[in-house]
Amino acid sequence: MKLDRNIPNGHGNKYGLIKNRRLAELKGADGRWAPHIEQALMDLTRAGVIDLGDTPETEFFVIRLKDRCAGAALTSYAIMANTFDQEYAAEVHELADRSGYSHPSCKKPD
Repeated sequence: MKLDRNIPNGHGNKYGLIKNRRLAELKGADGRWAPHIEQALMDLTRAGVIDLGDTPETEFFVIRLKDRCAGAALTSYAIMANTFDQEYAAEVHELADRSGYSHPSCKKPD
């Protein structure tokens, strides 16, 4: 198994992010989004593209590589992944090696 980002001629990363804090900032004084933003969110949600992770079966925890804690988290993940897939584990180790304190934009979690 390979990380989606490492599949030749693939489609890039497995997931993208919607910045919910930024999205909240885009609401107008009336607490609503502009119609084009609201329509886009509704369309993507209906298409199953947006997953809010708001149920026990869909919840998730996102770690950006620049997060100060990412290196340790990814290293631990890679060690466990190595028990079932060495290629996949090596790719996660590569991410770990350039994350956390090794990342040029390292910052504390927010």
